[in-house]
Amino acid sequence: MLKDNRDRLLEIAVQGEIVSPSSRGYRAQWDGKPKLGLGMGGIKYNLKVGDPCFGWASGDHVEPGVTIRGKERKNPSECALAYLACIGNEATAIDGEAKGAKGVFTGRHAGSDDLVHFDQETLEKLAIGDKVQVKAVGVGLRLLDYPDIRLNKCSPRLLDSLGLEEKDGKLVAPVVKEVPSFLMGSGIGFWPVTEPVDYDIQTTDPKAVEKYGLEILRLGDIVCLRDQLCVNGRGYYKGAVTVGVIVHGASDYAGHGPGVNPVLSTKDGILGYDIVEKANIADWWGLK
Repeated sequence: MLKDNRDRLLEIAVQGEIVSPSSRGYRAQWDGKPKLGLGMGGIKYNLKVGDPCFGWASGDHVEPGVTIRGKERKNPSECALAYLACIGNEATAIDGEAKGAKGVFTGRHAGSDDLVHFDQETLEKLAIGDKVQVKAVGVGLRLLDYPDIRLNKCSPRLLDSLGLEEKDGKLVAPVVKEVPSFLMGSGIGFWPVTEPVDYDIQTTDPKAVEKYGLEILRLGDIVCLRDQLCVNGRGYYKGAVTVGVIVHGASDYAGHGPGVNPVLSTKDGILGYDIVEKANIADWWGLK
């Protein structure tokens, strides 16, 4: 058993509101063609964690399930929800027709969107403007025997589900893909902190997508980012290893693609990974 400090973590309520789908109108893709992107914001009835990152008609940065935002500050990325909610936290609809329904926080996208999974029956009852409260726990979580591994947006539930194993002096995580550092794009170097921002695996080069087999990625997959350090911010560091969760889908905009929330990261060579056929929070938690 890995030793951690979960018995000392604060558990605290944070809140967001379901927001309307967003679109900036037609925008130029990486190849110059216009596209009306779809999939951010709102309530998605047929898109959930576990579903493909690619292939959605007019889809771009598709966000699974329900998108909520903190409202107590003008900038959602400065709200408590953005910093304190961790993947795997319990979420509850606290008003509207679905009041009392339970869900799961599944990740944070960029500076404004927080993502929650609810079952299909609940989705049919939810409405834009409904409030969702998250029982936030995970900030400050540490592995006592591996102090150099930074945990970020990682609830105790997610840590347990990862099934980390100690092998040859390393802590090894299961991942579905190893992503080379040069493919990391939007989000690198943005902000001096890690919590409120994801960053993207660039998928605007079709040959790279094919070469590295990225077309198999699913929302909720666990991936390894080689030579990427996500301790304070996100960026290149030779030899570093970051393990993260895919939180949103692919993109046709230059420098963008499936978004990753880093959950484990270190530069000290003590974090390893095994490539497996399946490693996804939807499978682990029965979210489909």
